[in-house]
Amino acid sequence: MSNPRHATRKAYAQTTYGAIHYAEIGEGPPLLMLSETARTWRHFERIMPLLAPHFRTIAIDTPGYGNSHALPEPLSIESLAECVAAFLPAIGLRSSNLFGIHLGNKIASAVAANFPERIDRLVLAGQTHSIIPEVASRNEAIKPIVDGYLQPAGENADGSHLVRQWLRTFNTASGKWWPTQVLTGAKVTEKDIEDAESTVSDYLLGWRSVDPVYRAVYAYDLAEAYRTIRAPTLILELTTPQETHMGPQAQRIAAMLSSGVSKSVPVTYASAMQTEAAPIAEAIIPFLLGGD
Repeated sequence: MSNPRHATRKAYAQTTYGAIHYAEIGEGPPLLMLSETARTWRHFERIMPLLAPHFRTIAIDTPGYGNSHALPEPLSIESLAECVAAFLPAIGLRSSNLFGIHLGNKIASAVAANFPERIDRLVLAGQTHSIIPEVASRNEAIKPIVDGYLQPAGENADGSHLVRQWLRTFNTASGKWWPTQVLTGAKVTEKDIEDAESTVSDYLLGWRSVDPVYRAVYAYDLAEAYRTIRAPTLILELTTPQETHMGPQAQRIAAMLSSGVSKSVPVTYASAMQTEAAPIAEAIIPFLLGGD
């Protein structure tokens, strides 16, 4: 018989910004998880059961994505952090451990910098391009990834710009429909199809938010946040062969923090939370439980 404590529970939290949808599993110290762009709580479906024996693991749909409220206005990483900070008391928590990956690491950094009372321990995770502190260098690194999601400026009276936007959305969703493992894998499992399905579903729910959110990421000064954070922080660099030319970043970032440590985990490009859930869980659990 399955353990009811380890069954996923879903609900909405009513905040001053609107309703935030979330899923949770497990009991213990709270661990709030923030996903990458266009993903929802389902980004963490593989890792949440691994964390549940140790934590009350809570994953939200970031505002603008999934079933949560729309993007705040004016939009910035700081305003998204305000939404997250408001979520915690809405579910009865004064503070929480916080894990953020890619977009989530920017929002988590802003929460830790601007709402330190809300943070116990912090994990900032991402592939190398995502954790580079300096705005210009990080933007140069993410530009090849992000540019394909940015919508061309300008509108046409006949609405043809909407058709172009929808065509771009279709092309992007098609790529997510056919990830490498499904398209060319020597063996394809039901889990592979489930992961592709959740990725496509999340993107279709949130595609309109991708362009403005990436522009907010471009504008965010992550280095300044790193210098401000006071919570014990783990910089978790997810390394890939495609990004070795950027050089390792985690150790130098940890040195920027008042209480920072670093780890690296080799991952499969662009699918770490699905394919490497176990080593990522093994890397963060000791730190979140109070280890160095």
